[in-house]
Amino acid sequence: MCTVSFIPLTSDGFVFTSNRDENPKRAANAMQELSIVEKSLYFPQDTHANGSWFVFSNTNQFVCILNGAFNPHIPKEGYKMSRGKMALDFFKYKDYKSFINGFEFEGMEPFTFIIFDQGVLVELRWDEIKLHIKELSDSEVHLWSSSTLYPSSWQVERKECLRKWLSNGLRTQEDIINFHKKEFPFNREALVEIYGDQVPKELPVQTLSVSSIKGSQAVFDFHYKRVNSPINFKKSIQVE
Repeated sequence: MCTVSFIPLTSDGFVFTSNRDENPKRAANAMQELSIVEKSLYFPQDTHANGSWFVFSNTNQFVCILNGAFNPHIPKEGYKMSRGKMALDFFKYKDYKSFINGFEFEGMEPFTFIIFDQGVLVELRWDEIKLHIKELSDSEVHLWSSSTLYPSSWQVERKECLRKWLSNGLRTQEDIINFHKKEFPFNREALVEIYGDQVPKELPVQTLSVSSIKGSQAVFDFHYKRVNSPINFKKSIQVE
């Protein structure tokens, strides 16, 4: 849930890819399936909080959550719900507009929430005071990084790295997954730039996995790959 890209394809559709930087104890081991209000949901499950950072549906919708809004924040006690469970709750609503109007954001920890809703790409940022809503072009390249792990300078550098790589020609979903693994792994030095030398040398955080969905008019092709592990799984579904 920490470095995420949206890459439109020249021929058909897009590839959306997410690196997850987290405590290894929270790594997903299998694809989960769930039905909510006649929607079929698919997601790698956080084994600690039982939510997910990346959920997709047969209704031509998917969501991805990143920690933090615009700036680093100090976590508090008593948030009303994990952000990963909010990602599942999104699908109780008809569409992103119904979610924005119906979900109670007060009491949630700051987040960045990327929504793909039947061809519409939306970015929501909650800073504990206000919900910031931004519709994005699905014909442009987008890159996000968690504000709790990466300072703005790193986010700019990673975006430029991605654009430079893409300028060399068309890329497959497999190419993009491998690029994410190689170029966007968790780096303690990013935290040092935010918080200084107080950052412990041994952190229980690493890039655990890369999740990617290739979307077209009729199909979602989802790939999940654990880093430094043989655990991989795929799921292809028809979308409505």
